[in-house]
Amino acid sequence: MKHISAYILAGGKSSRMGSDKGLLPLNETTFIEHIVKALQGSSIKNITIVSSNKDYDFLNCNRIEDIYPDKGPVGGIFTALSHSKTEQNLILSVDIPLISVEIINWLIENIDEEKQITQVKILDKTSPLVAVYNKNTASIFEENLIKNQLKLMKIVENIPNKTIEVPENWCKFLQNINTKEDYQNLIK
Repeated sequence: MKHISAYILAGGKSSRMGSDKGLLPLNETTFIEHIVKALQGSSIKNITIVSSNKDYDFLNCNRIEDIYPDKGPVGGIFTALSHSKTEQNLILSVDIPLISVEIINWLIENIDEEKQITQVKILDKTSPLVAVYNKNTASIFEENLIKNQLKLMKIVENIPNKTIEVPENWCKFLQNINTKEDYQNLIK
């Protein structure tokens, strides 16, 4: 399997949730621990968390802080790609705690090396925060950051990309948990 690094974007303000999403409890552990465990079960050995929150240090993963703070996912992706030593980089948001080893391996197996980004489509919605980015795209992200253009979907549209459809039976494992209501529905 390809040599690839993984970056979990956990630097958001979690304003809709009211607390750091990655540290929310889920089945005796936390969101971030579920994601790290799924990554560790895949072929990926290099896992880094992009966050300024030192509370993530208990995981014994690398943790790096955003180069451009408070710039959302665009800043997080740029930071990850600037830090990376590998050509291909799996980028995951911290709000998908149900992701599995199978989904990660499936995404890696379906990387289109002719494209700069391979992202997933969950039902009818593309998700550039469950995607593999080529390190070469870092400069594009930095150009957008400098111009304060922070709409991730718009940036991804302008980069050669491939979108792969997630099998319907896996969609529930990639649901974003962004609000208190989402979280309550998850833990029921």
